[in-house]
Amino acid sequence: MLIFTLKKEWYEKIKSGEKTIEYREVKPYWTRRLYREGCLPTKYTPYEYKDSGWQPSCILQLGYTKKRLEAWIVKVEIVDGKDTDLHIDKPVYAIHLADVREEKQ
Repeated sequence: MLIFTLKKEWYEKIKSGEKTIEYREVKPYWTRRLYREGCLPTKYTPYEYKDSGWQPSCILQLGYTKKRLEAWIVKVEIVDGKDTDLHIDKPVYAIHLADVREEKQ
């Protein structure tokens, strides 16, 4: 299962539903993690899970606290990082989230 460690600003926006996409820079580290969890059927192909009958899930964690959200990953694509909350001139993974809820303790 993927775990995304988030700053408070992004954690609260995802929790409220204001933010539905998490961005991570395209690097071997994230490519391996996404591929290993079944989020990337091929290295750089956008993929939607709605027709497959299976969806990968993830944990969104507030820093290194015990506050956590669970969510389904419904789509992963590569986009230009300039137009994301990362504001970088590099490609980034746009990880689309759905059904975000507080983790059951």
